[in-house]
Amino acid sequence: MNLKKKLLLIIELLKNRNLAIIIVSWILFASAGPLFWQFESDYARKLGASPELIGMMNSAFTLINMLVQIPGGYLADKKGRKQLVAWGTFLVGFPNLIRAIAGDWRSYFLATAVSVVVGNMYNPALSAIYQDSLPPDSRAFGGSLINGISWAIPSTISSLVGGYLYEKYGLRGLRAALVVNALVCFINGILRFSMTETLQRKPETTRQMSFKETLSSLKRVFSWAYGSIKVLLALEILFGVITGISGAFWLLYALDVIGVSRVQWGMIGAVYNLLYFPLSLYTGMMSDKKGRVRQMRLTPIIWVISNLIFVTARSFEAVLFSWILGVIGDAFWRPGFSAMWIDVIPRKRRARMFSIRTIAAGISSSIAYIISGFLYSRKEVYPFIVVILVELLMIPLLLILKEPEIKEI
Repeated sequence: MNLKKKLLLIIELLKNRNLAIIIVSWILFASAGPLFWQFESDYARKLGASPELIGMMNSAFTLINMLVQIPGGYLADKKGRKQLVAWGTFLVGFPNLIRAIAGDWRSYFLATAVSVVVGNMYNPALSAIYQDSLPPDSRAFGGSLINGISWAIPSTISSLVGGYLYEKYGLRGLRAALVVNALVCFINGILRFSMTETLQRKPETTRQMSFKETLSSLKRVFSWAYGSIKVLLALEILFGVITGISGAFWLLYALDVIGVSRVQWGMIGAVYNLLYFPLSLYTGMMSDKKGRVRQMRLTPIIWVISNLIFVTARSFEAVLFSWILGVIGDAFWRPGFSAMWIDVIPRKRRARMFSIRTIAAGISSSIAYIISGFLYSRKEVYPFIVVILVELLMIPLLLILKEPEIKEI
């Protein structure tokens, strides 16, 4: 793709009202989110949660997220996307305020659980609006471009600022970050009321699927989830295991075992975001041009090498190097993986399919979260050994994954 075509694509994306609003709201989220997100597990620990409790809390959050996807996907595909997204974004600001003043892990847990319910109820709708609005012939590159503009660049700055604030002000810095996140939710909720509905309304005479029938359709998903969709779902399940078994403990391992400071952890996040944007633009372009699967097959090996370096690291420089390898693997993976899901799922099923994907990953990650805390408390390296083994299991799945002959619109 030459420079002129890239510029024309940027203009085309920004002309789409929904994509423009999504980009603005994601820029605001990315400017505030890493101030807290990158230190969330340590925040819970400072409020009195043990590694076992952290794992169990994350398991509960994952189960809640999984359950709310069912009504969320149903409402998005039946009632529409816009109102669900706008109200959900606005209301999730209130539990964030409560999290900011939590006195112990119990009040933090309850507030976070409410935040997960409200915040994830609208995710299928937002995903559907986003997917419906992307140009079919540039889904990987367009998605990478949007992610770079709205997430990678602003989160690079906020990762550095977050590390500095936490190092200097401790718990007060994280509480202030949660207040900022709440304010961003209120602002973005108001912005998203201006989006355009993308659900294609059916004539009144057409019979609508009931909620009970939607639950039944989830059970029958594999009757139409053939070929590549089954493989993609299997990969989602493995991702759920990876997320659950290690997600809460990258930070704690870096702080406790390697000796990385909070400022250095913020720097690592900033470097990751800074590198991911240009890399994902290139891999997204290649994915649209050469196909999704070819470059995705390189990713597991890169991740394995990255994680082996991380678990043996004893310096900031070694962790940074492992993170750089990780971002290369992510850049090979994410644009193609996201675009392939859009390629194989019909428009009318995208919100519900998002729910199914979340449920598939949620079941595996909720179990893994419970196990992770006990593994980490026994020996800190154990969760990461499991991650490496699961990444190796991805290789045979990628060998049988095929490109779709016809892409869905």
